Amino acid sequence: MSLSSIQHNTERTQREIKSLQRKRSDTSQKIASNSKKIVDLKNSLRTSNVSSAQNKLRQINSLEKDIAKLQANNAKLDADIAKKTETLYQYQNALTKEQQLEQNKALKNLERRQAAKLAPQAEIMADARARVSESATMVPVEYDVFISHASEDKDDLVRPLAEELVKLDLKVWYDELTLKVGDSLRRSIDNGLLKSRFGIVVLSPSFYAKNWPEYELNGLVQQEMKSGGKVILPLWHKVSKSEVQNYSPPLADKVALNSTMYTIPELASEFASVIKDV
Repeated sequence: MSLSSIQHNTERTQREIKSLQRKRSDTSQKIASNSKKIVDLKNSLRTSNVSSAQNKLRQINSLEKDIAKLQANNAKLDADIAKKTETLYQYQNALTKEQQLEQNKALKNLERRQAAKLAPQAEIMADARARVSESATMVPVEYDVFISHASEDKDDLVRPLAEELVKLDLKVWYDELTLKVGDSLRRSIDNGLLKSRFGIVVLSPSFYAKNWPEYELNGLVQQEMKSGGKVILPLWHKVSKSEVQNYSPPLADKVALNSTMYTIPELASEFASVIKDV
């Protein structure tokens, strides 16, 4: 199965799981509503005449039957969610293996694309590779995750995401949380890249247009190549798969989260589960 097919199946399975979870939530709400109606009917029996009491007892019996059906439906939904989750893990594992096989080839394509850009940008890329290569083995890890992003995405996504990650007890390198007055921007970014175990890369139209985010991405790519494991955690924000593919084939083939499919607390929880598992 090709990488694009696995990616498609992964995204489809994620949507199916979310749909099943919504159905289960709706069913649970109906159970709670029916249970409250039963309590209200039982409380009113004391003041009811015989005819009214008989009618209320029939309503209670009907509601209890509905609750039993809803609970059985919830049990089936739980089983379906568990099965879909297992399938999702299988797709994610298969995708990781395929990515590792094609990583070297994809990286060469990326570097050729980058080399064709303006000279100042190429110089920044070379400097990033040199800095990471020289000191990656000398600097101890201090941060769980580095957030690479364009400043245009701070207000609607990155700042609240960083705050949610901190709430989940993660050590986050994020410029507004980390930089102090007088700090060297490049030196601080280099330090954050070298001392972070993972890098969340917020891919957006603004990200593509900036030099600094690409400088950070190059550092993360070098760390991933050195470690041989997963370092880059992509987050698509207001971009399509084809746009990511045109910018960077390796990033397009990585399993990514999409800001249109999750709330910010859900995104933070997904990232935290990956980071804490490693």
